Amino acid sequence: MKTLKLLSMCVALSSFSMFQSCSAQSEGNEMAENTMGKTHKCNAKCCENKKCEIAHGEKGHHCDADCGGERTSDGMVKSQSVLFKKGKVYELAFAEVIPEKMDQLNNEYFPKAMPFMMKYGAKMIGGFSVEKNESEMLPANMVAIFEWPSAQARLDLLADKKFQKIVHLRDEALKSVSLGYFEVTENKEVIFKSDKVYEIGAANLFPGDEASASLNKYFEVSEPIKRAYGGAYPEFVLNLSTVEAKGQATYTPHMQFIVEWESVEDNTKLFADEDFKTKAIPLMMKAVAKFDAVFTKFVFN
Repeated sequence: MKTLKLLSMCVALSSFSMFQSCSAQSEGNEMAENTMGKTHKCNAKCCENKKCEIAHGEKGHHCDADCGGERTSDGMVKSQSVLFKKGKVYELAFAEVIPEKMDQLNNEYFPKAMPFMMKYGAKMIGGFSVEKNESEMLPANMVAIFEWPSAQARLDLLADKKFQKIVHLRDEALKSVSLGYFEVTENKEVIFKSDKVYEIGAANLFPGDEASASLNKYFEVSEPIKRAYGGAYPEFVLNLSTVEAKGQATYTPHMQFIVEWESVEDNTKLFADEDFKTKAIPLMMKAVAKFDAVFTKFVFN
């Protein structure tokens, strides 16, 4: 888990949107045990992070919902709760969609594909638009997460003769796609919020004791810096472990993680911090062999 906190600092990534139609159909078919469209409204100008208090007029008012950062014009913040379950397989798809084919993917492929996915027990967890992408391995302009009962279930879908007749609609729309398959060690709820940025990252570490020692030292040195650099503390929200995917994975990182940031700018601010640059980054680079990450926004309907 500490390793993931380290790697969650390592990135920045691009922008697009997708899966709105897919997510809507998923919701209608109770795909993914999600709580859709929760909103919170806060009129306090001082409202930020986990609790807020109106300092002008209503003393003692507190707000339990996170409401810092950007809001809609009427002050509403959307949230969606997703339960990642032990024993399930999670497919992370990093796709480079051809812009002029986006409509075909959303309005032709997904409405036809979702009933097939349901037949084989798949659930659409969510789609993410990409805010910034600096990953060479994952040249994505959108990211999607699917839940499967097993890796074999996806192979069964791919072997379905009727499903094969619509696959061309998907393939024609994608310039490239990278697929990873993961699991969680215990049930974990993640609440995605409309005013946050989610770093979806993958990383590999150098082998050996020296790299491990550098990693441990990094944690010691970086923790107080991450709390004092002038931005919001980046919260690690999910750790995923690679799982046997029966030859379907196109990338298999040592670790996969999701970190919640207040903004992409906070990531830039942290890496520009003089203490972080001179004290933490050198230790991190001795431990991390390769990392890829994408900064995203959760797509709400």
